[in-house]
Amino acid sequence: MDTNPAEEAPRPKTGFRSGFVVLAGRPNAGKSTLLNALLGSKLSIVSAKPQTTRHKILGILNGPDFQICFLDTPGLLVGPKDDLRQTLLRIARGALRSDADAVVLLAEPQAPDPEFVSELSALKSPDIPLIVAVNKADQKPLGLDEVEAAWTAALSPKAVVRISALKGTGVPALLETIKGLLPEGEPYYERGQLSDRYERFFVSEIIREKIFELFEEEVPHACAVQIEQFREAKGRPDEIMATVFVERDSQKGILIGKAGRMIRELRERSANSAEAFLGRKVRLEITIKVRKDWRKDPRSLKEFGYLG
Repeated sequence: MDTNPAEEAPRPKTGFRSGFVVLAGRPNAGKSTLLNALLGSKLSIVSAKPQTTRHKILGILNGPDFQICFLDTPGLLVGPKDDLRQTLLRIARGALRSDADAVVLLAEPQAPDPEFVSELSALKSPDIPLIVAVNKADQKPLGLDEVEAAWTAALSPKAVVRISALKGTGVPALLETIKGLLPEGEPYYERGQLSDRYERFFVSEIIREKIFELFEEEVPHACAVQIEQFREAKGRPDEIMATVFVERDSQKGILIGKAGRMIRELRERSANSAEAFLGRKVRLEITIKVRKDWRKDPRSLKEFGYLG
């Protein structure tokens, strides 16, 4: 989604509230975990490793008198090193500048870093209301009053809310705060729609998630996943063919593993999660190919969906 429909035309007052809410923060702050908790459904992939999220992912939450369109964004990094990281930073910055009716900043339970505060202040329009959600608050039982005061002094948010995205603590209170900041207007999407992405996109993300689970070091970050075929047939499993691109032959060898053990494990885990997500059986095949230094190649970044 490139533009916020809220900019297209004024909306009538209806008593119904709707809008776009950007989830922002440093890598590994818990944005994807929070999105899944807010939706009550796993939409964004989650990993303990930073920079798991590479796309702007829309998750739609419907209530009797509201529709909230959450945008999970890549983590805000300082000084990205390659074309991919620069692209992810542009995606996050673009969401903050043009897509938001409100911003939820996921923060660690500690005082803000001045450099990050300066960067965020330069990115976000002062007219967009900001909520600071102090995540992992359950891990820091003491000193949270001082943490809240520091964030309030640094960014003057509309509210500071303590949460645990993983456990769901404080999430209902955060949701009520968000609803109170949304403008009145009609819903943007049909009721029951969870996202604007196709199923094949989420299957590719599931495969990436399993790569993060199974492999260490730089390997997961060097992987891009493309769905080459997604064929549905009534009464039969979906036939899905995926390609995982890596940057070096050594990474290909790691993904395949001795006697093909690792790629079999990757295929099994990915297929099981895809079936749980889709609600039907799948037959998944995964191929590993080398695309040298694809993260530095604009043509590859465009082909893999990171550039418009």
